[in-house]
Amino acid sequence: MTKHPMFTATPPIPQFIRLRRWWVVLLLSWAAVVGVAMYRHMDHIREQSILVAQEGARNMFRMVLLTRNWNASHGGVYVPITPRTPPNPYLEDPQRDVTTTNGLALTKINPAYMTRLIAEMAEMNTGAVFRLTSLHPIRPENAPDAWERHTLELFEKGGKENLSVENGTQGQLLRYMAPLIVTASCLECHAKQGYRVGNVRGGISVSQRYAPIEQATARGIAEVRLSYGGVFLLVAGLGWLVLEMLRRRWFELIDKAGKLGLAQQQLLQAEKMAAVGQLAAGVAHEINNPLSFVTSNLSVLKTYGDSLLAQLDANPAIPANDADRAQLANIRQDLPELLQESQDGLLRIRTIVAQLKDFSQVDKTQWQPTDLQAGIESTVGMAQHAFQGKQIELVREFGTLPLVPCMAGRINQVVLALLLNAAQAITRQGCITIRTGCDDTQAWIEVADNGCGMRPEVMRRMFDPFFTTRPVGKGTGLGLSVAHDVVVAHGGHMDVTSTPGQGTTVRVWLPLQATSGITGQTS
Repeated sequence: MTKHPMFTATPPIPQFIRLRRWWVVLLLSWAAVVGVAMYRHMDHIREQSILVAQEGARNMFRMVLLTRNWNASHGGVYVPITPRTPPNPYLEDPQRDVTTTNGLALTKINPAYMTRLIAEMAEMNTGAVFRLTSLHPIRPENAPDAWERHTLELFEKGGKENLSVENGTQGQLLRYMAPLIVTASCLECHAKQGYRVGNVRGGISVSQRYAPIEQATARGIAEVRLSYGGVFLLVAGLGWLVLEMLRRRWFELIDKAGKLGLAQQQLLQAEKMAAVGQLAAGVAHEINNPLSFVTSNLSVLKTYGDSLLAQLDANPAIPANDADRAQLANIRQDLPELLQESQDGLLRIRTIVAQLKDFSQVDKTQWQPTDLQAGIESTVGMAQHAFQGKQIELVREFGTLPLVPCMAGRINQVVLALLLNAAQAITRQGCITIRTGCDDTQAWIEVADNGCGMRPEVMRRMFDPFFTTRPVGKGTGLGLSVAHDVVVAHGGHMDVTSTPGQGTTVRVWLPLQATSGITGQTS
């Protein structure tokens, strides 16, 4: 099975348009872009959350440092002695405890003691914990834990601050620590430890629960996921819709282009058939003229010959010798046969011309009641050339048909296409049967052959434009396609049965009443 290379029913559709797989590539690419952007945004939220928490811890450190500096600049402050503010046992100052003139007992609060008291109050009110620590603490409770020790060692090496998330007994903690630098006011209490101005004396660590920060971060991340997911779905949906619209539009354009090409080819075929019909009618007319006077002349010649022979018979003395009489006897015997053969030949020519004229039906461009069987007979005469070189028996099984409204010339073309295809299906010897019949509403013409038959895949495409099983250059694949379109245009249909190796039967159904909307159309 080959398709004629010079014709294509519809332009080829690119695979990337015909299939939607490449859309998945675009979808995955868009998903990757959105995913990367969302991942970077979420990282940015996490970083911002840490930075905000770090800035909060840094501000707390600065406030404590400012308080300490204020305390140190005033040489400490006195507050009443209470269970919450007992005297500082680690403060070596002869004026640590004093009594006012009215008997109120006061104790001095130095910067370190004030830092501890503020830390206790902050922990109760906000949950934040900050503490003073040092590698060489005066108060044992200010000894650093492992993280603080590591951070203090970093300060000794020039570190400025440290921030990290650490595991605690009650969950994760965000821990921040900055160094305390020795100033002149600090030497009053810490000179004995060997510190000099500018040394790192220790640090203040600030710790706060990480869960609230994590929750705020999680909310921000959830909002980001929701927004990016919405954008992804919206753009993906709109993009898919646009691509689907473009794809359908492409198919529509391809389909219209194919139909336009098909219509053009069918129009050319119809015009060609019409031109052949007109030519046939013209040739028939031109041949009929000389046929008429040749036939007339032969008739007159026969009359003259009979008269001449009668006169010779009336004069037995003519001719005078035996040789002439013998020649005359031969003429008497051959002349009627020659005249009869000539008349038979002229009758055959006249029949062929009549068949050609009947087949073309150029004088019947309107729908009109038609004798289908007469058209079949004329078409059989036109198809005889296809039977040459083959032993094909043509069987007619005609039923009784009424006149059928149709365009006779077009129906003759249908029958011719079926006869030619049947003849092509027979290799050397076979039989073609033409049947006709009708029911209450339809007439039918059936052409059956006992040729090679068709496979199912060929049957599915036998009416496709330009589809042919013949070798390249031997057929265009338009005959059955045009025939099918003609039958459909008449409001009819075609039934096909075929068995490989046994033959094919094609039945054409035509309505007995002209189909509404096409009666009166011209060819």
